[in-house]
Amino acid sequence: MVLGARDPQKAELAAKNLSGEGFDILPRTVDVSEDESVGRLAAWFEEIGKLDVLVNNPGINFDHTQRTSSADLGMVHETLETNLFGAWHVCEALLPLVRGSDHGRIVNVSSEAGSSFTSPGGMASVGGVLPAYTVSKAALNAFTMKLAADLKDTNILANAVCPGLVATSPEAEAAGGRPVPEGAASVVWAATLPDDGPTGGFFRDGKPLPW
Repeated sequence: MVLGARDPQKAELAAKNLSGEGFDILPRTVDVSEDESVGRLAAWFEEIGKLDVLVNNPGINFDHTQRTSSADLGMVHETLETNLFGAWHVCEALLPLVRGSDHGRIVNVSSEAGSSFTSPGGMASVGGVLPAYTVSKAALNAFTMKLAADLKDTNILANAVCPGLVATSPEAEAAGGRPVPEGAASVVWAATLPDDGPTGGFFRDGKPLPW
């Protein structure tokens, strides 16, 4: 299993922690917003020659202090570069290897904050704040749907998942975030779907969420 992160020290620490739980983890440094970094990762994977599951977990700029009508468009661009285009680039770069798997899976980690207005935790519930983050996640959902449609005649399933608010930081824990294993379960579910499982959907805890 390969774990990628922008910060090499964080990648090493996460890999060490997971290895202590019995997982064989190899850390790699990658910045999904930089073409050269993604290219190096793809070249490294080509030497291995196979990739069964690709999990994209881009997530920057939870801009809760911004208003949509007056947003810093520089931050909006930065957020889209990572949360949408970063995931898109990684998918394109590594898709040839996923195609070589008998049971290829692509999992894009999204957020209910980017879902439709009918969702209790969707855009309407947060009002006019979080413009960059919510739009980037809505776009990631749309990309996932389009990717799945493009891969419908292959053995690859592509889905978006929302892990919910997860206690990965003291702030998230104080806000009532779910234990990490509970949040990770949604990703694991999508990564291990049977061949006749859903594709092009948006899920949390194995249950569909509205777009």
